[in-house]
Amino acid sequence: MSDAPQELSAGERRLVDCYEEIVRTLRENGEELPPYAQRNAIKAAAVLWQVANGAGTRPGHAYDVGV
Repeated sequence: MSDAPQELSAGERRLVDCYEEIVRTLRENGEELPPYAQRNAIKAAAVLWQVANGAGTRPGHAYDVGV
């Protein structure tokens, strides 16, 4: 397995961007979100983490944002 970053398609890049934006929102504003919004954002981050990890972007640990 190579450590070289893999080329992402436009669709993969957009999904990884979504993951990164949700994680940023949870870190910066998670405490001010209504409980239902925070829980659903965490679930969305967990699902998109799989995409980011599969794309080889090294998204870190999902537990860092409560996933």
